[in-house]
Amino acid sequence: MKTEISSLKTDKDNMAARYIEIYQQLKTEIIQNKYPIDSFLPSECKMADRFDCSRDTIRKALLRLGEDGYIQKRHGRGSQVLHHNLINFPISGLTSFQELKEGQKLNASTKVVVFEEIQSTTANHKLTAFPIGSRLYHVVRVRSIDGSPSVIDEDYFDQKIVSKLTPEIAAASIYDYLENQIGLKIAYAEKSVTATLITDADRKLMPDLPKYENRLIQIESRVHLADTTYFQHTISRHRPDKFQFNEFSRRQKTN
Repeated sequence: MKTEISSLKTDKDNMAARYIEIYQQLKTEIIQNKYPIDSFLPSECKMADRFDCSRDTIRKALLRLGEDGYIQKRHGRGSQVLHHNLINFPISGLTSFQELKEGQKLNASTKVVVFEEIQSTTANHKLTAFPIGSRLYHVVRVRSIDGSPSVIDEDYFDQKIVSKLTPEIAAASIYDYLENQIGLKIAYAEKSVTATLITDADRKLMPDLPKYENRLIQIESRVHLADTTYFQHTISRHRPDKFQFNEFSRRQKTN
């Protein structure tokens, strides 16, 4: 009897994991415009064949897509793709959130959840690369769009370069303060983009994240002044259901 109960539990766990996997795949394809707005997803039978699963598993995935606003069931027609407003985020530029807000006319706000002065230690030196013993500002801000927490920005600033920073400045625009009040010339950044697993801390700061969303898009930057001085390390974590990330590329021949 114990073996039978264990087997049933395993089957249910596998089914749950499968429908979440299918939900994530279909959501990605909708966001990437494989299924354009107003088009219809393939029938449940076709998707069951495609994913080699039961129609019940497909229905669970479609239900989740509907709850998250990606599709609408149309009687007799199937699942229609809805308009999903994604915010364009330029990866290649050095754009502050305030500039993004103004440029795209976003209904956005910033909440400072951490503002502290710390010292670079062996542990955080591996993350930030600031010399051990350096005095740093550590700032964590949550950016909300239309009332929904959408970005978590974590910054480390070298106090030798960035002076007299305050929570009030952090809640407004740090780059406006640095460029227009201190007179710094911010020039370039080294960036990396990854999809990282959502942590318990992320969910506390973004309480309305979809239950089965499991990753955030993380952009990590090391920012330099015009004289190449490194002064800022940023970890910016974005909801994938709120943003699309854009890059302009020009073909370069290698021969």
